[in-house]
Amino acid sequence: MDINRIIKRIKKYNKNADFNLVAKSYLFAKKAHSGQLRKSGNEYIIHPLNVAYILADLKLDEKIVSCAILHDVLEDTNVSLEIIERDFGKEIAGIIQGVTKISKMNYYDKKDYHAETIRKMLIATTKDIRVILVKLADRLDNMRTLQYLDEERQKRISRETLEIYVPIAYRLGIWKIKWELEDLSFKYLEPLLYKELKHNIAKKRKEREREVKKIIKIVRKELRKNKIRAKVFGRPKNFYSIYKKMKKKNIPFEKVYDLQGLRIITKDIKECYETLGVLHNLWKPIPNEFDDYIANPKPNLYQSIHTVVLIDDQKVEFQIRTEKMDSIAEEGIAAHWSYKDIDKDRKFEKSLGWLKQILEWKEKKDKDFLETLKIDLFGDNIFVFTPKGNVIELPKDSTPVDFAYAVHSQIGDRCTGARINEKFVSLRHMLQSNDIVEIMTSKNHKPSREWLKFVKSDRARQKIKQTLKELSQVPIQNKQNNIKYEWNEQGLISINISKAVIKIAKCCSPLPGDKISGISSKSKRVMIHKNDCQNLKNPGINKKRINAHWNEMIKSTINLKILAIDRVGLLADILNTIASTGRNVEKARARVLDKENSECIVSLKFDNLNEINELIKRIKKIADVKNVSVVI
Repeated sequence: MDINRIIKRIKKYNKNADFNLVAKSYLFAKKAHSGQLRKSGNEYIIHPLNVAYILADLKLDEKIVSCAILHDVLEDTNVSLEIIERDFGKEIAGIIQGVTKISKMNYYDKKDYHAETIRKMLIATTKDIRVILVKLADRLDNMRTLQYLDEERQKRISRETLEIYVPIAYRLGIWKIKWELEDLSFKYLEPLLYKELKHNIAKKRKEREREVKKIIKIVRKELRKNKIRAKVFGRPKNFYSIYKKMKKKNIPFEKVYDLQGLRIITKDIKECYETLGVLHNLWKPIPNEFDDYIANPKPNLYQSIHTVVLIDDQKVEFQIRTEKMDSIAEEGIAAHWSYKDIDKDRKFEKSLGWLKQILEWKEKKDKDFLETLKIDLFGDNIFVFTPKGNVIELPKDSTPVDFAYAVHSQIGDRCTGARINEKFVSLRHMLQSNDIVEIMTSKNHKPSREWLKFVKSDRARQKIKQTLKELSQVPIQNKQNNIKYEWNEQGLISINISKAVIKIAKCCSPLPGDKISGISSKSKRVMIHKNDCQNLKNPGINKKRINAHWNEMIKSTINLKILAIDRVGLLADILNTIASTGRNVEKARARVLDKENSECIVSLKFDNLNEINELIKRIKKIADVKNVSVVI
C-alpha cells in the first residue's frame, strides 16, 4: 500500500478533495513511525495506510482518511495531542484522541471489565461517529494480519471482534466490514470448521454458479420484456452466515441451498415493486420469507425488498433495491457521510438513536449492562406499529411494557393493559414483527417491580427502576385512599335523600337487580344493603332504613371490581370478555393483593341494569374469578 493509491481512490469519488491534507498527514505519520515495524516485519506506516484505504473505499472524505493515517501517532510515538492540534486542527486531533482512548482500553475475560470497555467505546463514539469508523477499519486491517500473532491472542482478539466490532458494524450498516470481520473471526475461533466449510463451498461452487447464471438469464429476459432497467447478479454469502444457518437450523452443509443470494438493482422504487411482481409471476413465492424494508427501513437506514421463491424445489433468495439503497446497504452510515450537512441530516441522527438509548443508563451495574447491551445492540430486533402507523423497533421477545416505554416514559409508567391487533393481551405477551400495539393507561397507575422480570429493552428496565426509586422516596399513604371513585348522582341507585354519599355495603355486596335498602347516618352517608342482609335484621336498624332502588336507565360510567386468583393473562381475559360484548373500557387497572389474589377494576358505561347483570355473569365464568362487585 502507498499514499498514491489512496489519493487515486479518493479522486474517483471526490476530485475536489484537499489532497494536500492527505499528503501532509502521510509525511507526518511516516516521520513519527520511522524505524517502527509490525509483527509481520513490514514498516509500521503500512498499517495506517491500509486503514486509510479501507475508509477511502467507503468513499469517506479526506479528513477521516487523514485521521486514519494519523490514528496511531498518539499511542505509539512521542507526538503529543497539542502538536497534532497545532498542525491539523482541533477536529482531526479530537478524532485521533477518541481512537487512542478506545485503543488503550484493556479487554478482559471478566464480564464487568468487558461491559465497561463497550460502554467507553460507545461513549467515545457519541462524541464523533468518525471515531468508530476509524476504529472499525483499524480492527479490520489488524484481523487481516492476525496470522503473525500467537494462537491465544488470535482467539482473544477474534472473540472481541465478533462480540463487539461486528455488532457495531451491523448497527452502522457497514456490511462490507461486518462480513469480513465475521469470516476472519470464524477462521481463528473455529479453524477446523472454517476449513471444512471452505472446502465444501469450493466443491459446490461451480455447480452453484451454473444454476445462478441460468436463473440470472431468465430474470434478465423477463425484466427486458417488462421494460425494467436493472442489474442482476449473484452474491456469495459469507462463510460465517452459512455456519450460523447450519447451527441455528441444525442442518448439515448439504441441506444449505442458498449459498448465493441474487441481487437486482433498479433505477427507482417503482421498478423495485414491478420487479417483485415479475419474480412472483415466474416462480412461487414463500409467504413467510418476505420482508419489505423499503416501506419499513431498518434503523441503520438499510432498505431493500427480500423475497424467497421456489425454483426446481429449491429456495432462492432475491434482494431488490435501487442503486442508492445498494450503496447504503454496502457502506451503511458511511454512504450518508456529508462533511457539510451531517448535523442537519435527520435520517443520520435517527440512525444513531440506538446509541443514545443505550447510553442513557449511567448506573455502575456492569453485568446487567452487558446483558441488556447484547439484547439492544447485538440481538435480533422486531418492528411493530403504533395505531397511527409509526414504526417502533424493539428487542426480540419484547412485551407491551417495552413498547409503552419506547413510545414515552409516562405511557410506560401508566400502562395498565394492551391490545395487539385489536385483541387484549397480557402485559407479558411477546410481541411479533408487524403487530399493531395499542396501550391502555391510567393516570393513577404506577409501574410494578414484577415488570422487571419480563421486560427486554434497556430503556424500559431503567425507566421502571427510576420510577420505583422515586416512589420509594414518597411518604407511604393509607392504601385505602390510593384508589378513589367518583359517584354520579344520576347513576345506579335512587334514594329519597338529596346530596347523600352512597356506598355499597361490603357485607352483602348487592348487585344491580337485587332488592335493596339504604341505611342512613347523620353525615348523610347511605350504605346500600340487600334486603335479606343479616345486618338489616337488627331491630334498632329500622329507624335508619330508607327506600332505595336500582335505576333501570343508567347512562353512567360504572366501576366493576373483580377479585380473582392472581395469574398471567387475567386482566387480558377480563378485557377480551368485555370486548366481546362490543363495549368500550374507559379505564382498567389491576393490583396484586397478596401472594394468591389480585384485584381488577374496570370502568365502563352502561345504559341499563340488564347490561350490567349480563356482563357480570360473563365475567364470573372466567377461570379463577372469585367475585364481581359494583364499586361506587
